Amino acid sequence: MQCREGFIIQAIADGGWVGYGETAPIDGFGMESLARAAIVLQHLQEILIDIEINSFRDIPASLNHFLDHVFSQYGHCPAVRHGLELALLDLWSKYEQRSLPHLLIHYLGGEIREPKVNAVIGAIAPDLAAIRAEHFVKQGFDCLKIKVGSADFADDWQRVRAVRSRVGAEIQIRIDANQAWSVPEAIAHLKQLASLDIEYVEQPVAAVDLAGMAEVRRSQPILVAADESVNSLEQLHNAIALQAADIIIIKPMVIGGILTAHEAATIAHAANLDVVITTTLDGQIACQAAIDLASTLPIYRACGLSTHHLAINYSKDIF
Repeated sequence: MQCREGFIIQAIADGGWVGYGETAPIDGFGMESLARAAIVLQHLQEILIDIEINSFRDIPASLNHFLDHVFSQYGHCPAVRHGLELALLDLWSKYEQRSLPHLLIHYLGGEIREPKVNAVIGAIAPDLAAIRAEHFVKQGFDCLKIKVGSADFADDWQRVRAVRSRVGAEIQIRIDANQAWSVPEAIAHLKQLASLDIEYVEQPVAAVDLAGMAEVRRSQPILVAADESVNSLEQLHNAIALQAADIIIIKPMVIGGILTAHEAATIAHAANLDVVITTTLDGQIACQAAIDLASTLPIYRACGLSTHHLAINYSKDIF
């Protein structure tokens, strides 16, 4: 049984409003461990009592003021920041009687649109992948993300080809290699996969190898998306400078919150890069916030926001 563990955060105002946030880190995915998140949240619970928020702009300013000191002691904790920020944003949206999307566009601009979503097919046998793809298409999905990066590339090839054969040419297929390939392997594999009309490949090589990502991008026809390579604004700027990607994958929990994710999307768009918002198999609160964020951004590619079928159980504590 798959299980996601995390913390539900409540921000309670004097007027009786309650805002909810979520901290659900996955250690090793650019985030703190769950144990460290618990320690930091316990510490912050004691020092954030009676924090004064007088405006929307006070939310990031106040968090930065308190978190800079705490994170200097415990290390950077993006999932903790995400949860606290989301709780305060939810609280402020209730105070202003606006939904979170309307709150974001009121202060940050933009317009609301319904984001498209993709379905995910794991690194499974080709015949099972084809059956699952057909099931998703019947559910209404027109974009499928297929996991690749198997020990034997022949398995990847057969899986993707089986799905393409089953769903036809009208369904978008994107692939996620999860850093599995070397630069020469990525170039060779992607040249072969290009005949299957692939929308883009996500993180084909090691996240730290931005120069290698750039080489892959230049050397074969499939668009390249950066995921683990852009876990912070600094990393995003580096990826842009090296022209390492065509598309930026932004995960709010990983990058440190909805507002930081919005800033990252704005930076990427200014560099003429496409953006995809996705989650880290988060719980309902964080997933809804990611959907709300995506709905306020000029994103036209399908986002990774339909992942609840991948997690069977979600356990939580409340701070």
